[in-house]
Amino acid sequence: MSIPQEYEAYINEKISIIQQKLLKWYEKNVRVFPWRMTRDPYKILVAEIMLQRTKAEQVAPVYEEFISVFPDPKSLEKSKKEDIRAFFSRLGLLWRSDLLIKLANDLVKRFDGKVPQNREELLSLPAVGDYIADAILSFAYGVDVAVVDSNVCRILCRIFGLSARGEARRDKHLRLLAQKLVPKGKSREFNWAIIDLASIVCTPRGPKCEKCPLIDECFYATRKL
Repeated sequence: MSIPQEYEAYINEKISIIQQKLLKWYEKNVRVFPWRMTRDPYKILVAEIMLQRTKAEQVAPVYEEFISVFPDPKSLEKSKKEDIRAFFSRLGLLWRSDLLIKLANDLVKRFDGKVPQNREELLSLPAVGDYIADAILSFAYGVDVAVVDSNVCRILCRIFGLSARGEARRDKHLRLLAQKLVPKGKSREFNWAIIDLASIVCTPRGPKCEKCPLIDECFYATRKL
């Protein structure tokens, strides 16, 4: 995907409008989850691993029980594999439990049980890719970085009338566009807002355009309606 030059001015003009409208919508439609009530990078890291391919509502009770038993990397590193698997069996995809154990070992041995603040170091950890690394930077450390997955890309493509080639979340132009949209000092709220918009309104099928705060800015909605 590439962003045509004639779109650049249009995109820049829309950025502040999109930021304001989306943050205002988020204030009234915020979804409350336990991992959003903390800045502890370990707890957020655990949540992001659990949330892979699993709905947040399903993860929440398991996450809270897990954190009460394993509140930090050192307690997790000392755990038994079967204890971890017992939690993840309730979420499916047991492979995540093995990755989490490897992750805890790495955090304890290489970082003294602390989650690094450096993106390259985060990416060197087991189970941590671009999305989780950026989620830690934004949600735990307050870095102004976009947290980009296929759902975020869907919203961007619809708003700006763009199309992606290949795997959208890896498209460098979409990632750059997502980064441009992040308001300074409000990355946590903005990233959660766009995640929630994708879950509640701008769904893959049957998007509820009439309920979207960005309907007047959206290329897809104007063509649909």
